[in-house]
Amino acid sequence: MASKRESFSPMKSKRLDEKQTLQELNNRLEMYVLRVKEVQDSRDVAEKELETIRERMQMDLNMTKTRLAKELEDARKQLEFEIDQKTRLQVLEQEQHTELVKLRIQVKEFGDIRTELEQTQAELAKEKESSKAAKEALALQTTSLQSARRKLKDLDKENRKLQSSLSDTVNELEQLKQKTSEFSLTRDTEITAVRKEMNAKHLEALAAWRRETEERMHNIEAEVRSHFEGQIEGLRTQVEETNAELDQLKVEYERTANDYDESLKIRQSLTDKLSTLETQYRNERKKFQEDRKTYETNIDAARQARLAKENEFNDLMDIKIALDAEIAAYRSILDREESRVGLDSAKHKKRKLSTTPSATRQLKRRKSHSTGDLRITYLNLEQGRITLENTGSTPLPLTGWKVTSKTSKHVFTFPDDYVIQPGGQVSVVSGRNATPSEEEKEAMDFYVIKKAMWNPQADIALLTNPQDEVVSSYAEGTTLDEEEDAADEPAKEGCGVM
Repeated sequence: MASKRESFSPMKSKRLDEKQTLQELNNRLEMYVLRVKEVQDSRDVAEKELETIRERMQMDLNMTKTRLAKELEDARKQLEFEIDQKTRLQVLEQEQHTELVKLRIQVKEFGDIRTELEQTQAELAKEKESSKAAKEALALQTTSLQSARRKLKDLDKENRKLQSSLSDTVNELEQLKQKTSEFSLTRDTEITAVRKEMNAKHLEALAAWRRETEERMHNIEAEVRSHFEGQIEGLRTQVEETNAELDQLKVEYERTANDYDESLKIRQSLTDKLSTLETQYRNERKKFQEDRKTYETNIDAARQARLAKENEFNDLMDIKIALDAEIAAYRSILDREESRVGLDSAKHKKRKLSTTPSATRQLKRRKSHSTGDLRITYLNLEQGRITLENTGSTPLPLTGWKVTSKTSKHVFTFPDDYVIQPGGQVSVVSGRNATPSEEEKEAMDFYVIKKAMWNPQADIALLTNPQDEVVSSYAEGTTLDEEEDAADEPAKEGCGVM
């Protein structure tokens, strides 16, 4: 009996191993479910981020529209804010570029989520293969159960054989009875006592043997039946548990597959929304670029109109300056003639008051005019300082370039080896005690002329190129009409008599 019980211990160990493998499968399935939940959470976070990005893009687009409308209105009102508006447009374009970069990063994150979902699908396929292996193991267990049933049938056959041997023994006893009866006929008288005695002994031995055999058969049958019934019951419970676990695995697998399909649908919808957002962004960007082009064309047209008006104003100012110079020259000649003929001061004062008001109405003026990249940006007649700036994007050699005073006719020619850089400045300081300031020494190049170059009252600076073409002019100072008229009042009356 002990050897039979020990022969079933491998089944128990195999059953424990199968339970352990099923527990591991359950743990792996729980991990997969947790991973799917994490993927769903990341998908929800991605949806929220996409919603915030869409709201931010809408806000940015609305802000862009309002800014463009405001900038167009400001451009119509004041052209002086064009530089600030350009910077705002550049900042807005950079913000939109950063938003596009963020959207691309979100698309990349969606791709990573897709790869994780594909990995999860591959792991589920592996889990399906492992469940198939568990099913095969269950089939092996069923085969072992069938072998145990066959063993039980063999034991039943042995029991039947023992019963048949018992019946054979009974038949032999009956034959012996017949033989003894026949033998008793011949020797009835001799063996009556012996027969009775032997029959009694034989019946006692037979009853004892029968009782012992029946007890042994009952014990063996009860033991075998209890052992195999326990094993069969355990195998049935294991089969039921395995079937229930397989059903749960199937339900979880179907649920995971449905969740994966839903996540794929949601991802497809998110991809569609993202594509629509990208198309909307491209359309808005195209519209914004078209509006910007129209705005720039309007600004260029306004700038050209302003330049044309400025050129016209400069031409008129040049004509006025020339006329004022001619009038001053004629007045000086006339005053000299009046002083020569000796006219009184009262008539001279009367003529002085009857002169054109344009010379006395505007005492101070400042005017600049430029047609090239190199232009005059500053002129100080009292300090004898003039500053030039290269507003172009390339270095400019100043070989043959000249700075001329229109009043004193003094000329300064730049050295042949001097080149002014883009955005660079150069200063020319003239006068007996001419010295550049510390700021000029640190910020720009400078040249010093030890003689007075400019008329401190009024003068015009002319910048000419090597072809003697005036590319920039700058007028600064006060007119001399009022001072000359005050000095020549006596000669004015003489002019009236003439």
